[in-house]
Amino acid sequence: MRIQKIDWHPLLWLSLIACLLVAGCTNAPSTPPPDPPARAATSVVVASEPSAAASATARPTDTPSATPTATATATATRTPRPSPTATATLTPTPTPTPSPTLPPSALLDGARRSLDNGDYEAAIAGYLALLDEGAPAEQERAARYGLAETYLLDQNYAPAAAAWEEYLALYFKDGPEDGPEAEAYGRAAFMAARAYQALEEWEKAILLYEASLEADKTLADLIHENVGDCYAALAARAPLPRPSQEKAIAAYRQAASATADRSVQVSLRERIADLYLAMDDPAAAVAEYDAILAVAQIESYRAKIEFLAGRALAGAGQAEAAIERYRRPVDRYPNAEYAYLALIDLVNAGVEVDEFQRGLVDYYAGASYPDAYGAAIRAFDRYLSGPEAPRADEALYRKALAQRAVEQPAAAIATLETLIADYPQSKWLAQAWLEKGATLANTGDTEGAVKVYRDTAAFFPATDTAPQALWRAARLREGQRSFTAAASLYEELQKSFPGYDDAAEALWRAALAHYQAGANERAIADVRALLEGYPGSAFQTKSLYWLGKLLPGDEGQAVWNQLQKTYPREYYALRVAQVRAGLPLTAARLITGTVEPPAWDPAAAEAEILPWLRGWTSVPTDTRLISLPASLAQRADLRRGEALLGVNLRREALGAFDAARAAAWDQPLPLAHLAFYFHDQGFYGLAARAATRLAGLSPDRSIHAAPLALQRLSYPLPYADILSARAQEASLDPLLLAALVRQESLFEKVAESYAGARGLGQVMPATGEGIAGNLGMTDFVLDDLYRPTVSIRFAAFYLQVQMKRFDNQILVALAAYNGGPGNTMRWIEMGGDDLDLFVEVITASQSRIYLQRVYEQYLIYERIYREEPE
Repeated sequence: MRIQKIDWHPLLWLSLIACLLVAGCTNAPSTPPPDPPARAATSVVVASEPSAAASATARPTDTPSATPTATATATATRTPRPSPTATATLTPTPTPTPSPTLPPSALLDGARRSLDNGDYEAAIAGYLALLDEGAPAEQERAARYGLAETYLLDQNYAPAAAAWEEYLALYFKDGPEDGPEAEAYGRAAFMAARAYQALEEWEKAILLYEASLEADKTLADLIHENVGDCYAALAARAPLPRPSQEKAIAAYRQAASATADRSVQVSLRERIADLYLAMDDPAAAVAEYDAILAVAQIESYRAKIEFLAGRALAGAGQAEAAIERYRRPVDRYPNAEYAYLALIDLVNAGVEVDEFQRGLVDYYAGASYPDAYGAAIRAFDRYLSGPEAPRADEALYRKALAQRAVEQPAAAIATLETLIADYPQSKWLAQAWLEKGATLANTGDTEGAVKVYRDTAAFFPATDTAPQALWRAARLREGQRSFTAAASLYEELQKSFPGYDDAAEALWRAALAHYQAGANERAIADVRALLEGYPGSAFQTKSLYWLGKLLPGDEGQAVWNQLQKTYPREYYALRVAQVRAGLPLTAARLITGTVEPPAWDPAAAEAEILPWLRGWTSVPTDTRLISLPASLAQRADLRRGEALLGVNLRREALGAFDAARAAAWDQPLPLAHLAFYFHDQGFYGLAARAATRLAGLSPDRSIHAAPLALQRLSYPLPYADILSARAQEASLDPLLLAALVRQESLFEKVAESYAGARGLGQVMPATGEGIAGNLGMTDFVLDDLYRPTVSIRFAAFYLQVQMKRFDNQILVALAAYNGGPGNTMRWIEMGGDDLDLFVEVITASQSRIYLQRVYEQYLIYERIYREEPE
């Protein structure tokens, strides 16, 4: 969910509705007049459907994409460093103790299930109950192990350290043995070390890390790195830090030698450089920075390292050398943040800097440091007033944009006009016209902006600027609700520039604008032109849907028949089936009962999938999918992934496992093996990706023509108990909730988006805090969003809020879940009571695609988990 935190107070919500209604009453500009409202608008309800044919058809169930909204970051931080939380006792938070009448095996299974669900309190209670009741030796050992790792995952570090110490003392009192027991000892020692490291008991952590390394060297690089971190932390508090600093450097060098990952190596060198600076050895630090620069490729990172080298040299009193380092990012990487920081140091040192370059660095920095825009304007002015200004046109262009950024539109327009008048041959000329139009639009002068955009298209017909200008003019007319004028501009764009990248979309938007103006015949003409002129475009299925919607009687039904036959698995075909069947898209169609998927039976799945595989690819006769062949099992990335997962570093394991999946991208049999393997490891998202890709390599190229077992790997249903319970609480269908989770995270519980959304439901931190407050969860912390039991509960709660807010409309609620309720209110105002129009006018394409994909997947989940298999 990429939305802002909302306040659930009902009075505030009513105020928001009132404000939106008032905003909707403002007058549009007078020329051209807005088209008369051909369809009534409503503030909340979106309900009316296209007319349905008398006979219903079967509901297709497919989706064109298996790509979720967010996936877990494969290059995440190597070892979590949460703030230490010391707890003096092993006693957990009071929770209901599982029934003592359960056999030990049932208690153990229940505790493990609670642990996987992220219900740490229940898991701890289950393990303690098993230990209290007494159990066979093997189960007692498993319970002690599970108890220790649960405390660690719950970031309850003092009980975790105590539990690991007890485990090691009971089962490894004479140290590790060879073979599997050595690996078991190594894992336990590693996790005990993590607990002590979080408690800032670094000496104990170092001893345990070293013991872990002696037992198993699979994670040698990570262990050396953590040992280095411990020594660095000791040095920071020691009265005589140098011995610990030297040991930290040695550990970091060992870590760098033990990995081939260049990004890790340069990160370790940065830490070594930091230690050398703390040891008052800037020359050694600069040597590390130069070693980084010898391999670093990313410009923004190179700028950072040059800046750090400059700081090190400046601190050592080597002013001239520092200046040379500062100049490099300023001259070579002006759009990097560290170029701006280097520029500040140069200016503060009184060093003369080329005024154009100074203005350029300040201009780029303005996006993050707003005051820099003013500095850019002044620098460009000094440059322009100098005796020579060979790049005066670019200086004027960037000065104008900086002026606009600091809300000086009149000055920005004057600067652009100077560029236009004085430099008619400039390569910035067309862009200057375009930005003049944008600046006028920002001031509310829509008529002036449209005129400038049309002039731009006329003056520069041979450049991409011309269609861009027409596009912007059309969007402004749309914003005025002058749909006929907007359609005319879109049509002009497509006719004049048929090969433009967005020409097909221009025709689509022209058709939609005509529809909004009530000119259905012109809309039909544009849709036909789109289908004929751009066959196979991204607008093919929606064009067929709308053509069928707009054409009368049998003619429209025939187009819909064509859509269902040609694209039976895509959203618009599913929409046809839903309309024809007369099914609602409201809460009335939800089935809120418990869903119980069939237990995963790998042997049965293998028996189903292997014959299908043999029908189209080479499969040796002795192949078994339920176990990895040696060629796969010995892959370094899989072995590392298993080791990382064994010490509960799931995010890091995900990256290693995903590397193995990517390596098998075009290899059917390895993909089949990996689909089974990842599922058994609990990486349902990776299994789904492998299964979907495998089906895509088959002759049918569709997961929906594959065996049902493979479809269930592609559309998994883990955490069915949580999905069912939370869906029932929220009056939702657990399969709708499953479809949402699949789209959000592909069932990867440590998924995190680039924007910071976390967990199965991809809840933003601020939204999560708001939901926790509404649910009375006073002990909520952001990392709880990675716990399935919390993430699914929050997702269900938030979707329920949107369902109630938007008249129980499923698609509208899904749009609000992804795009936010405020945006959704605006889209409702634009779309009125036409659900199809509402979907199309969603301005955030991500939200529109999102609701379509979730709906597609909802029907797929219904077919493979609710309907009788064929």
